[in-house]
Amino acid sequence: MVHPILSRGASPSEADLRLKASYNHQSVEQLWLFLTAVVGLLTVINWSRRVWRFYAKRRAPGVQANILEKDTVEAVNPGRTGKVALRNTPSAFASLFRIVCFRTTIPIGFSAVASVSETAFILGYLGALFGWLFVNTSDAESFFFEDRAAHLASSQLALIVALAGKNNVLSYLTGVSHEKLNVLHRAAARSCLVLLWIHAITRSASGLPAKFDLQNGWMRCGVVGLAAFTIATILSLRIIRVRFFEFFFVTHLILIAIFLICGFIHAKDPGFGNYIWPALFVWGLERGVRSLKLVWNNRVWSRSDKQSRVATVEHLTSDTVRLTLRRHMHWKPGQHAYVILPSVSKLPTEAHPFTISSIPHSLDGVNDHADKDLVFLIRGRSGFTQRLLEHAGRKGSAPTVPALIDGPYGSPPDLSIFSTCILFAGGSGVSYTLPLLMDLVRRARSGTSSVQRIFFVWVIKEPQHLAWIASVLSTAVLSAPSTLEIDSRIHVTGKSVQVSEYLKNLDYENSSSSSSESASRRSSESYESKKTETIPYTAFKTKEGRPDVHRIIEDAVTMATGPVSVDVAGPAPLAHSVRAALTSEITSPIAVLKGRQPVTLHVETFGMVKG
Repeated sequence: MVHPILSRGASPSEADLRLKASYNHQSVEQLWLFLTAVVGLLTVINWSRRVWRFYAKRRAPGVQANILEKDTVEAVNPGRTGKVALRNTPSAFASLFRIVCFRTTIPIGFSAVASVSETAFILGYLGALFGWLFVNTSDAESFFFEDRAAHLASSQLALIVALAGKNNVLSYLTGVSHEKLNVLHRAAARSCLVLLWIHAITRSASGLPAKFDLQNGWMRCGVVGLAAFTIATILSLRIIRVRFFEFFFVTHLILIAIFLICGFIHAKDPGFGNYIWPALFVWGLERGVRSLKLVWNNRVWSRSDKQSRVATVEHLTSDTVRLTLRRHMHWKPGQHAYVILPSVSKLPTEAHPFTISSIPHSLDGVNDHADKDLVFLIRGRSGFTQRLLEHAGRKGSAPTVPALIDGPYGSPPDLSIFSTCILFAGGSGVSYTLPLLMDLVRRARSGTSSVQRIFFVWVIKEPQHLAWIASVLSTAVLSAPSTLEIDSRIHVTGKSVQVSEYLKNLDYENSSSSSSESASRRSSESYESKKTETIPYTAFKTKEGRPDVHRIIEDAVTMATGPVSVDVAGPAPLAHSVRAALTSEITSPIAVLKGRQPVTLHVETFGMVKG
C-alpha cells in the first residue's frame, strides 16, 4: 500500500512525521533486542562451556592416574576399531562444525581472510542493520529511512566503542577476547559510516528546510563529524594501519574524538543526544579502568619501589630484544600485555602489545614469589620496535628504561584438559607457545593436568634465533616428569644453514636459564660480558628445512588417547598449513566416527589476517 504522502505530493503532515518517528524508534529498539539476544546466546554458550570444563577437570584423573602403561591395549588407541560407532556421533558433528566455521577461511581483501564464523557474524550484523533500515519504508521511500539511517548508526556507537576497548563486559560475557572483537569493531564502524552517508545524501537530495541550513552550528558540527569519521575509517584500512601504525593510532584517537563530540552536538539539538553520550561514557570508563590497572601494576604510588617502574633491556641477537619487567601481578600463559616505554616512544603514553613469554610460576611450583618476571621477546622491525632495538644495541646505553605495563589481556585456552597438545610457532610466535609448554610441565609436576604428550615445533630462519629460548626450552623439557612425553623440534629454514656447527660455538646467558630468575637483578651486566653455561642440546631436536605439518599432526592424532589441542602462532603460511591439515581426512567427521580423537584448533592472530 502506498503511503498517503506519496500520492498527494505535498509536504508531510504532523501525522506523517509522528509515524516516521515511531518507525525510527521501533527500528532502534528492535535492533537492540536482536543484538541483546545474540549476546545472550553467546553468553549462555560461553558459561555452559566453562561449567562443563570445570566439572570435566574435577572428574578427570591427574597425570599420575590417567596414564596407562604404554604396552597395554587401552593405551594404544581406545575405541579405535576402524568401524563407525554411533556413540561418536556428537564428536563427529562437533568436528564438522569446527571445520566449517573456524578452519575454513574466506579471502576478504588484500592479505586478509576471515573464518566462516567471523564472516557469518559480520553478514548477520549487516543484514540486521539494513533490514531494519528499509522495513516499513513504503517501497523504500527515502522519507522513511533518511533519518532512520542516522538513528540506527548513532545507536550503535556505544557498541562500536565497547568492541574496541581492551576492558569490556562483552569479553567477560562471551569469552571472546578483545583482539577478536576488534574484527567486529571495524566491521560495525564501517557499516555505520555507510548509514551516516545514506542519511547525509538522502537528506540533501530531499531538500533542506531552513532549520537544516548549514548556517546553523549544529548542522556544521554534523558535517565536520562525518568528515572526521570518514577520514578515520580510510586511515584504518589494513594497508595503512599496519604500515604506519603509530600515525594511525594518533590520528584515530583525534579524529574519533572530533566525530563523537561533533556528533553529540549535532544530535543534541533535535533531541537525540542520548544516542551519542553513552559512547563517550563507555570510552571514558574503559580508559579509567586501564588507568587503574597502570597504577596498580606499576605501584605508581610507591616512591621507594623503583623496580616496579623500570624494565631491563637485553640485546639478544641482531634483530631481537628481551624486555623484562619485574611486577607484582598475575597472568595466564599465552596472554599479552601493553608496554609503555616513554623514553623510547615518540609519545609518552604510546602503548604496544606483546605476548608474555614467561609464566607467573616456577616450574617446580615451590620458589614462587609475589614479584614475578614478565619477559617479552621483541623483534625490531620499524617504528617503536626498531628504536628499542637500536637502544639495546647502542654502546653505553642504560640497561634499564622507564616502563609501565597495562594488562594482562587475552583469553588463551586451558590445555590441561587435553591428552595431547601440538604447539606450532614461527619466529617470535614462540612467545605464545613457550609459556603454554612451561605451564603444562608445571601442571604435570603437580598432577593437575591430563596431558600425556606434547609436540613442540618451532620454525626459525636463522640458527642465531636459538638464543632466544634454547636455555628456557631445555630447562622446561628436562623438568618434565616421566608421565609427560615431550617431542620438541626446531626447524631452521634459512639457506646455507649449519645448525650443528652453530650449536657448538653458541654461548647462552645465565639470565635465560630459568624463567623465574630476575633479569632486573642483573641489569648492571652487559650482554657481551655475561657468564656462559653449557646447554644440553639433546633436550630438543634441530632440523634443517620446513616441518611436515600434515605428518606431525597425523602422527600426533593417531597416537592420542583423548582429545587433542593444536595451537599455532606465527606467520600466515604456517597457520594456513595447520588449517589445511585439520580440514583433511585427519580430523574428518568420518574419522571421528571411526574412533579418531576430536581436535580443537586455536590460531593466535589479531583477527582477519592472512592464514
